[in-house]
Amino acid sequence: MSSSSKSSKPSVPSLPSKDDLPSTEQVASEVVQTTKSSLTSGIRSFAAGGVGGICAVIVGHPFDLVKVRLQTAEKGVYSSAIDVVRKGVAREGLRR
Repeated sequence: MSSSSKSSKPSVPSLPSKDDLPSTEQVASEVVQTTKSSLTSGIRSFAAGGVGGICAVIVGHPFDLVKVRLQTAEKGVYSSAIDVVRKGVAREGLRR
């Protein structure tokens, strides 16, 4: 081995001086601002999840109703899923 290779130690970062640190008031202000934005973000996420859930039920419920009617009806009552929809609309209308 050659004596020209040096073992390099990782450099250790120096600690900031007291003048480089934010004041207590600045930290408190930043915490309040971050907390408010987190709360607003959480409320938005909750509302978006609720709206998404409602949309999923509105879209999915009619399909589930057709599936259940096909599964529970006596043999020969319905010939297809379209038949379930036709007979259901004729018997009950579009709104219940």
